[in-house]
Amino acid sequence: QPVYQVVVNPANPTASLSRAELARLFLKKAATWPSGADVAVLDQERVSPVRQAFSRDVHQKSVDTIVAYWQTAVFSGRDVPPAIAKSDAEVLAFVRASPGAVGYVSAEADLTGVKVLAVK
Repeated sequence: QPVYQVVVNPANPTASLSRAELARLFLKKAATWPSGADVAVLDQERVSPVRQAFSRDVHQKSVDTIVAYWQTAVFSGRDVPPAIAKSDAEVLAFVRASPGAVGYVSAEADLTGVKVLAVK
């Protein structure tokens, strides 16, 4: 049983992504969905267990390593990290309101109004 679920807006035609594709979205190395729509990524707090699980599983790195990646990117002027949600509820509200949004929530979150993306 996974400890996180990746969620997208129900209007998003994408049904599944590989871990590598998902990592590219969350590292902003890819900015569009396969459909061509713009991606809006939302991370969770650095200390949240769901972010730690997502980071280990998808990035195969610790959250601290990902934070360091973003610090380097910001310092060199390349990019800024994704916005941070303070809770599953915040992720879900953002995803429901944004057609291109993607985020992750804990396994027990209420998934009403969002679509779960299968991670291969």
